[in-house]
Amino acid sequence: MGRAGRSSSAYDARSAGSIAPRIRACRSAVHPITLAAVALLVLNDWVLKPRFGPSLVTGKLSDLAGLVVAPVALSAGLGLCLRLAAMLGAAVDPSLSRRRLVLCTLATGAVFAAVKLDPAAARAVAAVISQLGRPAAIYLDRSDLWCLPALAVALWIGRDELRRVPLGRPAAIHRLGRAARPALDDARWAGAPADRIAALAAAIDAWDVAAIDAALRRKQVREQAGEP
Repeated sequence: MGRAGRSSSAYDARSAGSIAPRIRACRSAVHPITLAAVALLVLNDWVLKPRFGPSLVTGKLSDLAGLVVAPVALSAGLGLCLRLAAMLGAAVDPSLSRRRLVLCTLATGAVFAAVKLDPAAARAVAAVISQLGRPAAIYLDRSDLWCLPALAVALWIGRDELRRVPLGRPAAIHRLGRAARPALDDARWAGAPADRIAALAAAIDAWDVAAIDAALRRKQVREQAGEP
């Protein structure tokens, strides 16, 4: 039977072997830098601003931390939706992709610029945030646009996940009947060594679960040792 005709599911441990527990929406959401940015955002908005009041420093801290967290959170939310769709039988891959990473980063930058330049956009976003249970006010300030380079940090976090091969990607490739080599192009774009991606692609095409897990473990061991 051809690859497209296989009935194995990435969410069924009987067919996906030990890869099934690897399915998660977005590893970037628990990246140390993401968690540090979330902690800074909470500290600034819940402790520093109430104690010292809005200022140039607290305002810029919120912007910088938010620009790091927002693309990752948006991508993780999309990943959760795609994962649910896949579990319901949709032919989608919920793991992080280069397209999703870039689009989430660009969308965050566009919305941020809009609320800093357009009063109507600022009021609309503030109203949405307030509906979530915390009163919000967004002040127009063109100088905040200097914080936009912080998006590069979010982009780097996503590239780091792609380089390590997103969790769930091997099982999704198999479930969707795709050729592994082109389906792993995102990992090569992010800087993963070509020889390791070739070995992983061959294991996925053969659906050798033990070889796939071994290849992923070797990547993790090398990364922990500081090797590329």
